[in-house]
This record gives sequence, structure tokens and C-alpha cells, in this order.
Amino acid sequence: MDSRITGTLLCRAGEGRVAFAAHEVASIESPETFGGWAGSACEAFAEESSSGRILVAASGEAVGVSALEIDAEPFTVLPAPALLVRVAGGSLRGFIQVRGMLWPVMSLVDFGRFLAPGEAA
Repeated sequence: MDSRITGTLLCRAGEGRVAFAAHEVASIESPETFGGWAGSACEAFAEESSSGRILVAASGEAVGVSALEIDAEPFTVLPAPALLVRVAGGSLRGFIQVRGMLWPVMSLVDFGRFLAPGEAA
């Protein structure tokens, strides 16, 4: 991932938070109308699944999040330690600082695969 990101989806996953590059998201669906399978980002934080929106990649991978907001500001992506990248199944791209808090930036495709049935979460 580049060291800068512009256009970010800042998402809540229960009490947790996660960010995605906006260009990776092909569509944002509601759980009621989404026809595919989507793992919940809440699972990654060991919380009860609560999906208010489903982020869908062009390749079909999907991740449910509790809530989201879109931020157009450019952010510097801070590198992630290799251990954390491995624990997250290779989906962690780094961190951004937004309003004084660190947000993990995930690859939507890789995180969707990581949360898929049969994958270790």
C-alpha cells in the first residue's frame, strides 16, 4: 500500500474500528438486500456480529460493519508490524491516525477472505 491514502471508509465493528481505502469498495449494501455471504468485522474483535452495512469488493469479497463514514482527507499510512500482518491473515495494510485515534487499514479483499467460513479468524 502507498504511504498515503485519500478517500477512506472509517468503519465501526462493534466497539472496534477499521478503515478501508474507498477505491476498493465497489458497493455498499444493506444486510437485508445483500445476496451473498459476508463475514462481520466484529468477528475480528471477538464481538457479537452486528452488521449495519456490507462493503463489497469488485471481486465479490464482502465484509459487514456496524457503521461507517466516508472521509476524503489524505492520511499517511503508518506501517504495520509483520506479526500483526500475519495474525490478520495478511489483510492489515497499516494504520492511519484520525481524530487522535489509530485506525487499522485493511485490504477489503483480503479481510473478506480472512473472515470467510473455513478461514482462521
